[in-house]
Amino acid sequence: MNNSQTTARPSVILATLAAIAIALAVCATAATVIVASDVTRERGKAQVLDASRRTSVADARASFAALHGLRDAIDSLVQSLGPFTEMDSLTLRRMTHQWSTRGMQHAALVSLPDSLRPADVPAASGYARHQVFLALSTDSTPADSLLSAVTADTLSTWLTVWRRFARSVPLPPLWGYRPGLPGVSDAFVMPNRPTDGVMYLQKLNLISGWLAVRSGAPREALQHGLENIAASRHFIDSPRLSDFAVGRAMAVQGARLTRRAATAIGDSALLARLDVFDALVANGAGASFSALHRAVEQDAANPSTPLAMELFDDEKLPFAVRTEILFAVLEGGCGQTREVLFGFSPEREARLRALADRHAA
Repeated sequence: MNNSQTTARPSVILATLAAIAIALAVCATAATVIVASDVTRERGKAQVLDASRRTSVADARASFAALHGLRDAIDSLVQSLGPFTEMDSLTLRRMTHQWSTRGMQHAALVSLPDSLRPADVPAASGYARHQVFLALSTDSTPADSLLSAVTADTLSTWLTVWRRFARSVPLPPLWGYRPGLPGVSDAFVMPNRPTDGVMYLQKLNLISGWLAVRSGAPREALQHGLENIAASRHFIDSPRLSDFAVGRAMAVQGARLTRRAATAIGDSALLARLDVFDALVANGAGASFSALHRAVEQDAANPSTPLAMELFDDEKLPFAVRTEILFAVLEGGCGQTREVLFGFSPEREARLRALADRHAA
């Protein structure tokens, strides 16, 4: 893969995020005036977390930690697709942009001239794709009018791009971004990669697999299910929570098709690996990031409390969850009049700097 298409290591992003957090708090000075009594009220909330809140944090943390072996389970499932190859720069750029240029002109993102885009775009509507997918995956018969349009889309050259993307070695967590993230002044203005096209392509590949099941070609279906699971590897290591959610959903749906095909073939070894995967996903299904985030935000109102730092140090949690939790430190600081006016307290700044130092390697 071309070095110009790779990105800074996540640890560099972490150190930058910590520095950004400090700078933001310092710069957000007298723009907000808070009554002094609010400080006491917010400090009291932070210092005394009720039992239900603590239980909520423990449950959410345990649910996310249950996903610790997810990546290994995915790697085990897709080993038969190998050997995986390095991603070529054109496929990377196409998967960053897909067929839309809307909102994709940011300097931090790799570029893709119109001349390099595959010409064909989706013909069937999203409604048609969903109805056909739902029918095929539940052994129902989709309406002929919908099926013909969606089947035509499965011949799209974009699926060739998707399958090449899936069969590549895992990409850096911030693939598709230029080194140094030009034009990104802080973490809040970093552009998102579009996911609409990704979700379209993964569903279209699933439909190809379910059509293969229907026509009595389980080995072809197996390949498409495994391709989608393999593609999820490019998302679950991202420091962005939206990417992690996309990758997890992609792997779950790919595993359902894979299980159907493996059952038809009688591949008991693959079915055993699918059992491991399903158990991990089931244990993590009830995780509530919003509950965890709220608890950390409340806890972070006190600059001396360590919950956010402890969670980031917990390598059993998905990297995206650990990174997003740091944003709660900023929000917690907004509960402190002194920090709003004068910047982070020495205690909070010291904790952030220590966190960045611990993970610099």
